[in-house]
Amino acid sequence: MADVTVVAADVRPLGGCIIRRFTAGEALTFGIPVYLSAANTVSKADGSAVATACCIGVVVAGALGNSSVASGEECDVVVFGPVAGYSTNMAFGSKFYVDDDAGIIADAAGTKSTIIGVGLSGAVLLVNPQYVGLA
Repeated sequence: MADVTVVAADVRPLGGCIIRRFTAGEALTFGIPVYLSAANTVSKADGSAVATACCIGVVVAGALGNSSVASGEECDVVVFGPVAGYSTNMAFGSKFYVDDDAGIIADAAGTKSTIIGVGLSGAVLLVNPQYVGLA
């Protein structure tokens, strides 16, 4: 299993994205997968357990314009659409999954299989969460 490298400074939503604003349940960086951890709150997705593997999207911005998001701050999450800002191990047509390490995107499924999306190029991920094997 290979992890995808995120270049947080380059993460940005591309045209056609559906974006929703949430409150960060912990410190978050741009480009990482998140799950709903409480009402309108997101935390780093983690493929090792059912509750944390249900990725809803990828963090792309903070409401305060900072380079990361602190716990309790608002953040924007792409729930569907293309997101740029990835490098190592991103490939066109490949599926990408929630890793067993929190907040990591990998080219193979974690213990509980959740697809985050599909590579559109070496730097762009089409976010389209799908729950494959959560049982």
